[in-house]
Amino acid sequence: MPVGGSAGIMGVMKSSCSSTPSRRHRGVEGFLLRHVDAGDWPGATYAFGPAAHHPRYAGAVGCAALEPRKRSAREDGLYDLASLTKALFTAPIVLRLVERGVLDLDTPVDAWLQEWPTSEVAAPSIREMMTHRAGFPAWLPLYREAACPGSVIEAIARSRLDRLTRGENAARRSEYSCLGPIVVGVLLERVTGRGLRTLLHRELRRPLGVDEKALDFGPVAADRLDGVAPTEAGRRAEAKLAGCAFERRPPFLGTVHDGNADFLGGAAGNAGLFGTASAVFRVASAMLLHGDWLTDESRRMLHSASPSADRDDLELRTFGLVSGADPSAPAGAFGPQSCGHVGFTGTSIWLSPEERSVAVLLSNRVHPEDREDAPMQRLRSRYHDLVAECLRSGA
Repeated sequence: MPVGGSAGIMGVMKSSCSSTPSRRHRGVEGFLLRHVDAGDWPGATYAFGPAAHHPRYAGAVGCAALEPRKRSAREDGLYDLASLTKALFTAPIVLRLVERGVLDLDTPVDAWLQEWPTSEVAAPSIREMMTHRAGFPAWLPLYREAACPGSVIEAIARSRLDRLTRGENAARRSEYSCLGPIVVGVLLERVTGRGLRTLLHRELRRPLGVDEKALDFGPVAADRLDGVAPTEAGRRAEAKLAGCAFERRPPFLGTVHDGNADFLGGAAGNAGLFGTASAVFRVASAMLLHGDWLTDESRRMLHSASPSADRDDLELRTFGLVSGADPSAPAGAFGPQSCGHVGFTGTSIWLSPEERSVAVLLSNRVHPEDREDAPMQRLRSRYHDLVAECLRSGA
């Protein structure tokens, strides 16, 4: 999809507004419905096509909710995007601030966060945190480790120091962790003097023309809950990790499923965004198209895995995303030059810089209970096969 450099991303996107409405795709919908019947998710929405303002294809299948009453999935339904927040918000917002000279990717975090403890272990940089090389444990129940939201930085720093001073080898420094993006989210607020919700509007929604009702941090306003796909009736996986009893409760509806993001008020660097498939498609398109939202260098960082001597058998991470070259990535037919991210709740985005195409799949596979046996990576990979086949055929 050739794009004129002088027009900028908004020129490209505005020219796409007059295109025909998005179409439904029978093959994709049939695949998604088969896995509704198999019990892998209650329902799903999808959006895919060449990078643009609107997706070429979009639709919804199955149910958005099973409890407390059944509701059909809607194309404009809001889903808890979970870790897609890292890729859609945290990573590009950091890069926009780097472009303006507000941030430097290699400055240690203690230069901005004065509560970071002084020790002989060097503080991590933003680059290390956003490529998962900072040495954090994979996860912590910050709502149990920190006395209040204002003390999460000390709790995270303490966990890293304990881990690294135990002499764990360098390869363990590359473990995927939600904690680094949480630190980066706090840092963004500290450096700019603005909350993450304000940054979302100023740095993303306003320049890209995204409706606030289609992409926002939780909790979702009460008058919009009918359009939200609920998630789990509790947090079973987190309870297991934290070693505490699981308590079933009514399904989360408009409240972020991630316990740490919920503890931080619904907006964090690792999770908290709710969005529609079309809004997610629009942001992902902006991460591909040449224009003035992100520079070419910033987009390259999002797309390309950084070389690392300790990455032989670990995930290949770009700045905030995962490379399609990683053996565990659900790239499917998009191949090793693609990139994307997945979310625990059943969400995913996938980008092909070579073909300038985007695939979005939003499900709430954790509703009303975590479907631990659902082969989500295989299902995402097959979805990408179908999407790539459709787009390459010129359909």
